[in-house]
Amino acid sequence: MNSISLKIAALLILIPVMAKSQNDLSTGSIEESNKKILYGFVRGGFYSSIDDADDKIYIPSAFSDFALKLDASDGVRFKGYADLRFRYGTEFMEPVTRFDLREAYVTVNGKTWDISAGQKIIKWGRADFTNPTQKLSPQNLLNRSTDHEDMDIGNLLIDARWYPSPVFSIEAVAIPYYRSSVLLIEPLDLPSYVNITQIESLITDKKMFTYGVKANFQIKGVDFSFSWFDGYDPMPGVRLSDFSIDTIGFIPFPSASLAMTPYKIKNIGFDFETTLGSFGIRGEATWTLPSLSYKTYEYVPCQEIKWVAGVDWMKGMWRITGEYSGKAIPDFEPTSVEPFIGAELDPSVLATLLALPGFDLEDYVRQQVASFNRLYNYQLEKSYHSAGLRVETDLFYGKLTPSVTTLYNFTSHDYMIMPELVWKPVDGLSITAGGEYFSGREGSVYDIVDEFMNCFKLGLKVNF
Repeated sequence: MNSISLKIAALLILIPVMAKSQNDLSTGSIEESNKKILYGFVRGGFYSSIDDADDKIYIPSAFSDFALKLDASDGVRFKGYADLRFRYGTEFMEPVTRFDLREAYVTVNGKTWDISAGQKIIKWGRADFTNPTQKLSPQNLLNRSTDHEDMDIGNLLIDARWYPSPVFSIEAVAIPYYRSSVLLIEPLDLPSYVNITQIESLITDKKMFTYGVKANFQIKGVDFSFSWFDGYDPMPGVRLSDFSIDTIGFIPFPSASLAMTPYKIKNIGFDFETTLGSFGIRGEATWTLPSLSYKTYEYVPCQEIKWVAGVDWMKGMWRITGEYSGKAIPDFEPTSVEPFIGAELDPSVLATLLALPGFDLEDYVRQQVASFNRLYNYQLEKSYHSAGLRVETDLFYGKLTPSVTTLYNFTSHDYMIMPELVWKPVDGLSITAGGEYFSGREGSVYDIVDEFMNCFKLGLKVNF
């Protein structure tokens, strides 16, 4: 019996056992204070796109999801939570069969403290579209799901919180291993001479330890926090791991291997949230300092200062959220070469470069890799400014929820629009339809990814 079959068999055994525990609770055989709740959902859907080659519709991603969640607690001293997912289908034309223990942790509560340990998603920050203080949990940016929060990935960690007073608390998080975000790179149409290696699992090197500390304040209608993060950014960089060139033939032929590589940073953050009449106001600011220099290591980004300011407003059935964000690169230096992704290297141009006295092709490709990292991290310019807007409303007593989300970067001219319609005809059933459209000027991030990210989507979900 293969590993997938064993996992399915274990799951089938686990379901009735936990269901029996829930039934025992309802009949009163377990103390009233001990609560066990078993729930989850079944979901199916697909993502459809138009092939640029022939303008025909095809379905690059289709999914069938099963989620099983468990809440167990005594209401006072402890809580256990687990979220197990199973997916079968395709993602970007590749078959997918996987189990994912999204979260599984235990929390023990004291009078003025609590401690959690296990696989957990922790999201710092208060902004809606951009969260520069959020460095504790990675994301799968390629996740195909009608629930946008499914992009969040849990980390193995210990989370300790102390509440010495009603207006002040401290949180400390320790992450012993490294788990990488999944970036918008794998489906890219890479140049023929390039291959790239993703980080597939945990990196358990003892040097990968990461921690964060946050102080929270709640004073006279204003909530604000100061945070410190010291460790490895969940978003890795691209490193040139191997390079060679075949000069035997008439035309030289290069070969480059790239590897996703973690880098260490320090992130100093501040965030706040308050209200002004019917408006909610929030913001964040961070200063990110990589431990290594981008001038020496091509996979390391520049240091940067980010800021975010947002407002939300509710009136009747309408909800409107707007946000502005910006960043500045204090030690900015322009790049001297174009990013390596986006176009094939012209053999005639390559031959001309090789004819130059003292020209080092490997160093040139390394600079191209560094330039791509700068492009992906939006660090090709000294400063960037962008904005986001979401408009949402409820119709027919909450059964129909249309919304539109837009993002626009004024510096790179990348923009995204995401219309969505959620229909809940009966309790427990939701039907989601919508689309995602990415675009940008030639060579920008959204211009590179639009071919595989632009889509129409449909999902059906039943909660139990």
